[in-house]
Amino acid sequence: MASIYKLARDMEVKLHALLNELQDLKNKAQELEEENTRLRQSLAEAYRERGIIGAGDTGKISSGFLNLLELYDRGFHICNLYFGRRRAAECLFCIAFLKKGHDPDLEQLEG
Repeated sequence: MASIYKLARDMEVKLHALLNELQDLKNKAQELEEENTRLRQSLAEAYRERGIIGAGDTGKISSGFLNLLELYDRGFHICNLYFGRRRAAECLFCIAFLKKGHDPDLEQLEG
């Protein structure tokens, strides 16, 4: 039968290994959050640039639309289904709304 000291030592080694795995997981989660933030900012910038270029005049982009884009960047829904709720991931309804509001070709087809 193994001594209590050996059992405690084995458990300590396992705990250290588990803590190392947990730290690796936390580091990966931090990296993913930073990447997600960068991607959201890039997406917002692309929509802003596309809107400015597509409209041909920055005056055509409403401040309301820019406010909605900013809300989406901060992780909130802007679609009519979940407006104001926190997003856990990208929302197809929100993205469709952004594209519809920013794409002059779509507006011409609908109008």
